[in-house]
Amino acid sequence: MTPRLLFLINGLGLGNSTRCHAVIERLAAAGAEIEIVTSDNGLWFFDGKGEITRVTAIPSLRYGADHGRISILRTLGQAGRMWWTLRQAEAILSEVINRFQPHVVVSDSVYALGPVRRAGLPLAALNNADMVTRGMGRFGDWPASVLPQFLFIELGDYLHHRIVPDLVISPRLDPSDGTEGRRLRRVGPIVRRDCRPQPVETRPPSRVVIMLSGSVFGSSVTLARRHDGLRIDVIGRPAPEPAPDIDGVTFHGKLRDSLALTRQADLLIVNGGFSAVSEALVLRKPMVVIPVPRHAEQWVNGRTIRHLGVGTIGSEDRLEASLDDALGRIDDLRGAYQRLPPAPDGAAEAADLLLKLAGGRP
Repeated sequence: MTPRLLFLINGLGLGNSTRCHAVIERLAAAGAEIEIVTSDNGLWFFDGKGEITRVTAIPSLRYGADHGRISILRTLGQAGRMWWTLRQAEAILSEVINRFQPHVVVSDSVYALGPVRRAGLPLAALNNADMVTRGMGRFGDWPASVLPQFLFIELGDYLHHRIVPDLVISPRLDPSDGTEGRRLRRVGPIVRRDCRPQPVETRPPSRVVIMLSGSVFGSSVTLARRHDGLRIDVIGRPAPEPAPDIDGVTFHGKLRDSLALTRQADLLIVNGGFSAVSEALVLRKPMVVIPVPRHAEQWVNGRTIRHLGVGTIGSEDRLEASLDDALGRIDDLRGAYQRLPPAPDGAAEAADLLLKLAGGRP
């Protein structure tokens, strides 16, 4: 039997797509057939991917915004529109299920799950809301601005994943966080297959990569001055208008494959999305994490990286100061990697769990 897996992927940013693709690469190598239902940036990312049999578009749920920032009040005010969006997505999903007849459905932040349950299909989820909830309790110094998003989004997400899916695969950053039960399985960081650990550098830093989210809430990149001796590559954000005329700075926009650049970096500056932080951690790159404001998960991810000692937390309004601070501490950040064990292959662990579920094995 050829296992057939249907992935439901939130395509608003790129993080969900890149981590699902990492698992899909392992599944395809094992002979599985994969279809995807996604939206927005996910449609762009998966276009032309050879491991995918078919990609189907659905409308996406979006946070409400207030002056470019996440607004929980505006998000709650869109309840009627969100309900209609879910109904549209469920209608499309029903058609895909009837045609493709998957053995397992895998959801990454897609909640139009009625057709999955009505079809009696096993449902797995890639989700780390349990780690966000754990991190908010573990680190008590969270800013008050992230509390509304945690209470109304992340906590609800955590409860949903404790009740609805048959299997929750939760990737972790901190190797001391072990597995939790048969239904909730924690795995290592989920990264693309070509993202492999590199030796920790000892030479003076000469290259910085700024890789910030491509979603509407991603941080803008404003560089006001030259940084002597550094080459700076900016991925994921367009050059501001007017573009700065600074030697050594290159704006690349969105890239499907950023690894060629990130592997060369001595320092990575990323938003706090789980995929970007995970890849930096696996590559063993010192980093500055700039959490999207008012976003609890991104703050927890950044705080975990600071706890591990391999990076710092910055802010978008002090981007260059955060860069300088991290470069001044580069030896300490590199040294922390020497004390961390190699990260396990979370994508391979996740693929194995999904294939077992597809085969009806525990």
